[in-house]
Amino acid sequence: MTDQPYTTADLLAEAARQHKAATEDPDFSGIGEQMEGHKIPSRDDFQWDQLDEDDYDKAMRAIDDLLGNAADVSRWAVDLGADGLEPDEQQFTLKAGETPFIRVHFAFAPGLSDEGRDAFVEGLGAAAAREMSLALEENPAPVISMEAAAHVLFQERLGGWPPSTFASKLLNLWTSADTGNAEHLAVAFPEYAAAIALVKKGQPGIEQLRAIADGT
Repeated sequence: MTDQPYTTADLLAEAARQHKAATEDPDFSGIGEQMEGHKIPSRDDFQWDQLDEDDYDKAMRAIDDLLGNAADVSRWAVDLGADGLEPDEQQFTLKAGETPFIRVHFAFAPGLSDEGRDAFVEGLGAAAAREMSLALEENPAPVISMEAAAHVLFQERLGGWPPSTFASKLLNLWTSADTGNAEHLAVAFPEYAAAIALVKKGQPGIEQLRAIADGT
């Protein structure tokens, strides 16, 4: 037992907690104050506070929503600083259609060259894409039947026709399931999972599902 009544891990945990607390529930008027005098990146020298009142209010509300939905990466931020690593703007994302399902961000030691960083990111990205491609070949996407397409459309009030009692209860359960349980349901019922995924893609996916349900 050392004389210090706490560990380095305790310090990291408390720093992460305070970092998170500092970003939670931002003051709405404070958002506008932070925007004043700052340029809109896509508008050259045009500043946020040069917008008309309606556009400025919409931008403030959109930023408030983004802050409220921001992922909690406080522990990452604290750990990176403790380890002397620098976050890098490079990232790569793996998508299912237009929907991201894996995103990797990078942090490097200050002394690592730009060439070394680029080589690592490109190599890791290529390896990940290769492994995902092999996995998809081993586990091809399920074929969606007319019935499954119609059931999901009906559940979402987008057309289709009523499912059986079991399928109706299953889809109702899916609607209220958290992420972990939804993943379990997807493993057990991949056809319905694929149909639900199409609905989540928006209008193009819905039209594709309708075409399946219509047999076209």
